[in-house]
Amino acid sequence: MSTPRRQRRSRSSRAPLLIVVLVAVVAAGVAAAIHFTTARPPEPAGGGTAPLEPGGKARGREGAPVTITVYSDFLCIHCANFGLDTSRVLIAEFVEPGIARLVYRQFPVVAQLSVQIAEASECAADQRRFWAFHDAVYARLQRRAMRGGPDIDAAAREARLDLGALAACQRGGAMRARVEADYTEGARRGVEATPTIFVNDRMIRGNQPVDVFRSAINAARPR
Repeated sequence: MSTPRRQRRSRSSRAPLLIVVLVAVVAAGVAAAIHFTTARPPEPAGGGTAPLEPGGKARGREGAPVTITVYSDFLCIHCANFGLDTSRVLIAEFVEPGIARLVYRQFPVVAQLSVQIAEASECAADQRRFWAFHDAVYARLQRRAMRGGPDIDAAAREARLDLGALAACQRGGAMRARVEADYTEGARRGVEATPTIFVNDRMIRGNQPVDVFRSAINAARPR
């Protein structure tokens, strides 16, 4: 397995729009050079931070007037910063009050390991531990401790997954179709980089300052 190229300090990670990325090692490209900040991860999901979709990859109530859809890669540091910092603010301000719903979508473009982690996260979703695994993976990525299969297993333990069920799920290969479906949907919507965030139908590329998302959500909410 090749090692992905080091990403520049920007708010998003780019890669070609190719479905075959799901089976090939793909190097990340770059967006414009902008600084990013590292944040302490929130408490694992299920601990009361926001309502969860049973078995799914969404936070917040169904029927919320605004949907925040995040196309993300588990090896993208900019995605980690969005997932552990920016989204934490949005959850507190908009998801918990019922204004918005936050939905995660797989868009693995950095390396073959991205696909493996994405599939493991789908298994975690079936255990209703997706967000706990999401937080554990991104916390490890921020400290440069997500490099291979053993690190996926370590994140699974930190997220308190049933490791036997996880191993069986990974052997089955059924999660690949879910990952492909998310990727295909993202490609159809014009996603080329991670993270790419949609506030309803408005596309926002990269982990922008939180005020960019606040403005978009407030513009999308009913008057």
